[in-house]
Amino acid sequence: MGKRKVSIFSVLVLVIGLSGLGVGAYSLYQVISPKPLARACLVTSYSTPNGLWFKVDFDVLEYDVSGDFNIITDRFICPTSGYYLISGMVTFIAMQDGETLSVAVFREGVREAGSIVQAAHTNVLSVGLTDIVYLNAGDYVELQAYHTGGAPRTIYGTTAGTYTYFTIAATDVLN
Repeated sequence: MGKRKVSIFSVLVLVIGLSGLGVGAYSLYQVISPKPLARACLVTSYSTPNGLWFKVDFDVLEYDVSGDFNIITDRFICPTSGYYLISGMVTFIAMQDGETLSVAVFREGVREAGSIVQAAHTNVLSVGLTDIVYLNAGDYVELQAYHTGGAPRTIYGTTAGTYTYFTIAATDVLN
């Protein structure tokens, strides 16, 4: 075999190619902040007022991957503008026939989405909602409820947190 010559051009192409590979590999290791995802629930039942909207007072934060839900104020503070999937359910016990129960998502104190049910031949009554809402960075969101009972009623909580909860998730699809 004969001698091989290495041209300056070949070395230059090799150096540029390797540096490009380094930039590409670096981009694979960038740290990406987690998308907001939180779920608060009620474990301990408590009595609620009748005839007025009240903020649901959650006592357990099951998860909050980005740290945006304040369990003390029961508010989700939106970190970045975008579309969010919001879901909530409220369950009451000792509801009477004809009484209604409403649940709504309030953004900055204004109702964004809601749902209502009426009791008929039941003692336990649940109402839930799911919606996609556009939130601006810094907006706060809270879950509120309202019932028409003739006296205070009990909002139902369980150790599983399955009857009264509030879930918020950023939507990658729409952002």
